[in-house]
Amino acid sequence: MLENISVSPFIVCGGLAFVGIPLITYTIKSLNYRRTEYKFYDDRLEFEEGFFTINKKSIKFKDVREVTLRRGILQRMYGLGTVYLATLATGSSSYSNPFAAIGFGNISASGISVRDITNPEETYQKIKAIVDSRN
Repeated sequence: MLENISVSPFIVCGGLAFVGIPLITYTIKSLNYRRTEYKFYDDRLEFEEGFFTINKKSIKFKDVREVTLRRGILQRMYGLGTVYLATLATGSSSYSNPFAAIGFGNISASGISVRDITNPEETYQKIKAIVDSRN
């Protein structure tokens, strides 16, 4: 009876995309998270991330001009958030990196996004207090 059933290539491709794309995204993001490290010092934040490409950055708190807290709907569901530290060179921008969802792009020209952190409100307040005391 199953010999008479033909499977449309569209159904197969759709099924592979429905399962494959999230699986690949999850794998890349988890590999990237395992290699992401933030080090907070009295005067600076050092950041390192990447699996395919390693990115390192150090930003001095005295150079930070803006501290922003962002909490998307999924982040709020899991109690997470993103704190963005912008320098005069970066400012704030409405530009959204389309690859950020799969773990690329924590570093902009001169700013750093500390992504998916627990206790984001508390971390935001602590970073803002440090930055305010340096400026």
